Amino acid sequence: MSELSAEVRVQVARLRNLLIDVARCGALGSPLGALPHTELDPMEVQAVWWLKAESLLPVNVLAERLGGIAPPRLSRLLDRLEAAQLVQRERSVRHDRRRVRVRLTEQGRALAEQADSVVQERMARLLMPLEGEQRSALMDLLEGWVEALGGKNRTPELATEGSETDAPVADELEPAAAPRRTRTELMAITANAA
Repeated sequence: MSELSAEVRVQVARLRNLLIDVARCGALGSPLGALPHTELDPMEVQAVWWLKAESLLPVNVLAERLGGIAPPRLSRLLDRLEAAQLVQRERSVRHDRRRVRVRLTEQGRALAEQADSVVQERMARLLMPLEGEQRSALMDLLEGWVEALGGKNRTPELATEGSETDAPVADELEPAAAPRRTRTELMAITANAA
């Protein structure tokens, strides 16, 4: 952190303190934590949720989305989800058959919809203390932040492309993402969840 400017250091300290304050308010917990799916552990629910958000993911990308979990742990997790008929693994026919991608089944999509509904309700409760203009300003700032981070998100995935693991090929790096929602749609979701 020594190479950062004084201004950035001040902002980092502010962000750290804000996150601590948010945690003290009980709002920093994962919106996916403790979902009412007693048959699944939290990591399995997260995997299902990520697959809903991104449709089809190479296994190494799913591992990254789940916090960089180790391949043996991910394999066991996917075995359990397949046994529950929530996901299916597919081998790439066009490229290397060792490359495996994962997608939700119909049952998995239904479960993901339930999880997403709970997540949206929790997020709505976090946003409700703010006035409408404040919520809009927060969303604008967060969208700008995500756009600024966007160019940096692909670096780890590209670095593993040449390895013999389940590295994605170029067309697999951009999975079909959920459609970007407009501010009006997000506000309607928030209003409906409250």
